[in-house]
Amino acid sequence: MNDDGCLLCRAGDADAHFGRRRVWEDAHWRLSVVLRGAVPGFAHLEPHRHIPFITDLDGPEAATLGPVLARATAALRQATAADKVYVYVFGDRVEHLHLNLAPHRPGDALVGGPGLLHADAVPADPAIHRAAADAIAQALNASA
Repeated sequence: MNDDGCLLCRAGDADAHFGRRRVWEDAHWRLSVVLRGAVPGFAHLEPHRHIPFITDLDGPEAATLGPVLARATAALRQATAADKVYVYVFGDRVEHLHLNLAPHRPGDALVGGPGLLHADAVPADPAIHRAAADAIAQALNASA
């Protein structure tokens, strides 16, 4: 099921819009590499089917995400001689699940870890962290 109003459901349009080239696809997923910007090898992994957010992931895409992600990140790491590949999932601008894959080499333009936060971000109270961890554990154990 696709959404005609969704840019990522129209893969050719999305590739042109983001200046990227599709380098691989299977029955459920496609990988496109962005051909501009400060991070060579930066890529988008996205399902063919319209799935708005990672919390909506189900079906064959859910069953195959792990192996596909492992294959894609290994290829990016090898092809770009990266030390690691960051995987980011944000969905506020385009409501179609897409994983941003960013190869990272020492001294490149990427800033990982705390660099993703506002410089003036205040750490949350430890009690809030513990409560979140407890709630997540409860949700996972309840669905097991």
